[in-house]
This record gives sequence, structure tokens and C-alpha cells, in this order.
Amino acid sequence: MQPVSHQNEASYQFDAFELDPVRRVLLREGKAIALKPKVFETLLVLVRNSGRVMDKDELMQQVWPDTVVEEVNLAHNVSMLRKALGQKADENRFIVTVPGRGYGFVAEVKEIQRNALASTTVSEYELTRSRMVVEEETDEAHYTSQSYADGAAARLLSAKKVKGKFARARERKSVVFAASLITLAIVTGIGIVIYNSRGLQPQPTARIKSIAVLPFKPLVAESRDESLEMGMADTLIARLSSIREINIRPISAVRKYAGLDQDAVAAGREQKVEAVLDGQIQNAGEKIRVTVRLVRVQDGAQLWTNQFDQKMTDIFAIQDSISDRVAEALAVRLSDEEKTLVAQHSTDNSEAYELYLKGRFFWNKRTGETIKKGIDYLNQAVQKDPNYALAYAGLAQSYVLLSNYSDSTPQEAYSKARTAATKALTINDNMSDAHAALAYIKAGYDWDFAGAEGEYKRAIELNPNDATVRHWYGEYLGLIGHRDASILELRRAQELEPLSLIINTELGTVLYFAGQLDQAIEQLRKTVDLDSSFETAHVELGFVYREKGQYEEAILEFKKALELDRDDAYALSELGHTYGTLGRRAEAYKELGLLKKQSSRRYVLPSYIAAIHAGLGENDRAFEWLEKGYSERDTNLLYLKVDPSWNSLRSDSRFADLLRRIGFTQ
Repeated sequence: MQPVSHQNEASYQFDAFELDPVRRVLLREGKAIALKPKVFETLLVLVRNSGRVMDKDELMQQVWPDTVVEEVNLAHNVSMLRKALGQKADENRFIVTVPGRGYGFVAEVKEIQRNALASTTVSEYELTRSRMVVEEETDEAHYTSQSYADGAAARLLSAKKVKGKFARARERKSVVFAASLITLAIVTGIGIVIYNSRGLQPQPTARIKSIAVLPFKPLVAESRDESLEMGMADTLIARLSSIREINIRPISAVRKYAGLDQDAVAAGREQKVEAVLDGQIQNAGEKIRVTVRLVRVQDGAQLWTNQFDQKMTDIFAIQDSISDRVAEALAVRLSDEEKTLVAQHSTDNSEAYELYLKGRFFWNKRTGETIKKGIDYLNQAVQKDPNYALAYAGLAQSYVLLSNYSDSTPQEAYSKARTAATKALTINDNMSDAHAALAYIKAGYDWDFAGAEGEYKRAIELNPNDATVRHWYGEYLGLIGHRDASILELRRAQELEPLSLIINTELGTVLYFAGQLDQAIEQLRKTVDLDSSFETAHVELGFVYREKGQYEEAILEFKKALELDRDDAYALSELGHTYGTLGRRAEAYKELGLLKKQSSRRYVLPSYIAAIHAGLGENDRAFEWLEKGYSERDTNLLYLKVDPSWNSLRSDSRFADLLRRIGFTQ
């Protein structure tokens, strides 16, 4: 049996099969399996898109690009493929049907780049016989795909055994094809000799510098686990974010792509990245199946794909493998520190990990109730693994936000946040999330601005692509009066997460602090256009309108925020302040009454009440509430230095004294 040469192109291996697109042959342990052309095309398209569900329309368009066919044709092809692959009716070894949608290829696929002149175990007879069967489209009305023995192949090639014009056509095709293969081998061999003699190297593909990891999808929709799907993406994002050469979109930027029908390439274009990591995950008891692929956004080409079938306890090994292979596919050279961070495991306890994923899932929903629910799961995670640094960091970030949602006093929330952040850093000092939380605590509660600066810089050093850290640091710079640096940092955060509502809003806010009112309005209007239901953007836009003297527009924006959440203490405060400024005292007192009534059943920042008294010109009452805020470490006092809303109090010596005690310099 003589070796056969073939082109230097990829083939696909799965189970005991090899699919060769160049020779258009399906092999099982070296023996060719006869498939008709469109059946072969169907398999090729499914394999190239392994790990995801293909809609029937998409599949038919690729198999029959210039022909309108009925859905039954596709179903027939899939049925033939299942028979050819030996897949039983009650099995999902290779091709699964997703009712109402389409089909997916779920077996693990390996893409093999083989060198020219590589030997194979398939004979010329096998290859030629398979080629003939693939090209024979209309000889028989009914057929069954099967694997032929060598004797059958020889008989098939014999002109004596085939009658009529088809026999002569087949014989000519086999001779021409065999001759073509021999010629190709000679030409390719000469090319290799010339190539090697020149010492040339293959040209690398253009380096990818930005990537989005999308939320994983369930293989079976009825048994989805959203926290696991989102959490798998979140974990990989955290690991890959340690690579400084690559910009990774944060989980908050990609969360919206969790829909089952989300197109990965379309998501990549919207996120303005060069590649997308897309995957499916299914957890069934102790078993977990993960299929994943790296797709180039420009042309939809798959750069890498793989499938993992493991025990749930081996999920960390799966994440290791995915992270390593993605780095390889992106041709990134990792420093020793980056290798350590990418391979870093915060826990080896799978139960603790699952609880952590649920905690982060609810934390990301960003309401007072969901943050508290997330905290409950995170506390369970650290009970399972008392050395789970990442879970402690998650607790720290959850607690620092809790008082902002009027669900805890600053003293209680920040005390718990500090304990969690300190514990995380005691276990692992290289955790960006924990350093960022500690920075937030130092600025927001300790008013230790030098300490906050150091922690923010350390967090950015550890993970320069963390949009949340950039956002928090940019906000901090704006509060202490570093206007230009603040705007630059927020724009950097926006580049990392262009569709983040809070980052886009905060950019408008720091432009407002810098006195760039028109630019602030433009930015905040863009944010509202992204999502008109994001109430914080309406409040911030109201601030800017008020500063420009456009009071009716300001009132309208505050009211829009209250339509979205009638208990929004921030919006109530600013609406009352505006009414007071305009001399509409009865309306201002009405908002003040609502705010005080709300404070009897939940915590309300004292500065919110002080703001209404300031708008009414009741300075003594305003300072009484500001002093209460000072004693309670009201986070909102950090805005006193830069927010024009407090200008009516600036000439009072009590205001300068308050700024000095907080730690601000004039």
C-alpha cells in the first residue's frame, strides 16, 4: 500500500473518524465511508461549527447556498449521517437535534494541520473509491451510507462490474484523480525542497489584541444553569484579563449575550473585538460537558475548538486547558507572572466554586435585594472553603456597594467589606478585585486618599484590563479634583467596556465636575439612548441641566428617574433641591417629607436630606444633616469638593472646615 500525498490543510478528527475536506473523504480507522456530496457537506458544516447549535436555515444555506430546498432534505441528510457514524436512535454521541431550532455536533473535534507528503493509512483504492461515491449524486434513488471492505472497493473499481456509461465515467474519474494526486505529490515535494533551501518561515496571522468571552449556553435549554453558564465566562475572563497584551471585555459588558439564539460573530462586532470565545456547558449530576471555540470576528473562522467531558470536580482542569489553548491560539507570550496569574486557582472545592458562581451572578444584577442574595451565597462558599480568596474579594465588593442601595449603614457595610478584603489579601496578595475593594473602602469610608491611591494602582498593575477598577479609580480622581486624569481614566474604562451604562454615566458626571457641561449632556444623552430605563443616567443628566439653568429639563429628568423607581432617594433629594432653588417651597417640602418618611423604614444618606435644605436656603439645617453624615461616614460627602450643587454653602466657614476634616485640601 503506497502512501498518498495531500495538501497542507486541516482535517478534523473525532472519535474513530477523520474528516478530510481536501480529499472530501470520511474515514473510520483508515477505511473510507461512502457519502453523497450533500450529506458530506452537511457533516463538514456541522463539524466546523462543533460546540454550538446551528439553526436549520443557517445550515441549509451553507449546504445548499444557491438552491431553495425543503427542510426534509436536511433531515434526510442528518439521518444518513447518523447511520454512517453508527449513532443509535437513543444516543447523542455525535449529532443532537434541538427541537424548534436545528442541530449541533457535540463530539470532541480536533483540528489537525498535516504537512504535505504526510502518509496516511488509506490506500489509493480506498480513497478513489470514496471519491467516486461522493461524486455520484444521482445514480440511485435510494441508498444507505456504509463502510466497504477492501474487496468491495476493488469490485467497485472494476469496469467489468459496472455497466453502461456510468462505468466509463467512473473509470475516467478514478484515473484522472489518481494522476492528479501523483502530480500534486511531486509538485508539493519540489515546493518543500525549494522552501526549505531558502530557509523561509510561514507568515504568522495578524495578532489578535482584543477578545470577548461570551456567556456559555446550555446544550439542552430545558436544563440550563445560568449561574454556571455566566460563571464559566466570568472565571475565564478573570484569568485571561491577566494577560497584558490582550484586551478582554469584562463580564458586565457581555452579560447581555446570554440569549440562546445569540450569534457570536455579531456579538463580537458589537463589542468591537477581534475574536470571541463561545461555548456550551451542561451539568448533569457529577458530570459536566463543555464545548468551546475561538472565533475570529472578521470572517467567522474558527481558530480553535475543543470539547471536554469530565466530572464536575475537574472543572478547574477544563478552565486551565481552555486558558492555555486560547493563549496559544492568540500567539501570546506570557511572562512568568502572567503564567502564574492565568493558572491561578482560588479554590479546589467544586461545591464552594458553584456557590461562588451563584453569588457573583446575583451581585451582577445590582439591586439591593440581589446583592444581599449574592452575599448569602458567597458566605456559604467561604464556609465550604475558608481559604477561598476570590469569594472573600466578592464579598468585599458586594458590601461596599450595599450602602449605596440604602440597604445598610456605611459603618456596617464597610466594616464587613474591610474584613472580607483583608482576609482575601491575607490568603493571596495578588488579587486585583480585593485591592480595588480595599481602595474603595479607604476612599469612601476611611477618607485615606493616599492609601486609596496606592491600592488602586496595585489593582491596575495586577489587572490593567479590569473596567470596574478603571471606573472606580477614575471616579476617585474626579472626587479629589484631578479633572483631566479622571476623564482619561473613565475613557479608558469606556474603551474596555463601551456599552456599560454606569461607566458611560460616570464619564458624563466627571465631565460635569470639570465644567464641560455641553460635553456632559452629550455623553449622558448617549447613555440614555443605550438604555432609557437606567435611572442613574437620568439623575446625572438632571444635575447638568440644572447647572446650565435649564430647570424644567432638570425636573423632567429627575421625574423620569422616579417613574422608574419611586423610592430612589437620590432622585427625590435632587428634585427637592431643584424646587427649593426655584423658590417652589411647597413642592420642595413635599419631597423632603417623602425622603424623611422613607428614612424611617430604610437607611437614607443624611446628605440627601441636607441637599434639599441647601436648595431651600436653610443653611443651618443643611449643616446639621451634613454633620450627621460626617459622623456616619456618609459616602456622598466625597462629592462636596467638586459638585457645584453645594455652591450656596461654600462661602460659609463651616463648609471649609468640613472639607478639611474629610481630608480635602482647598
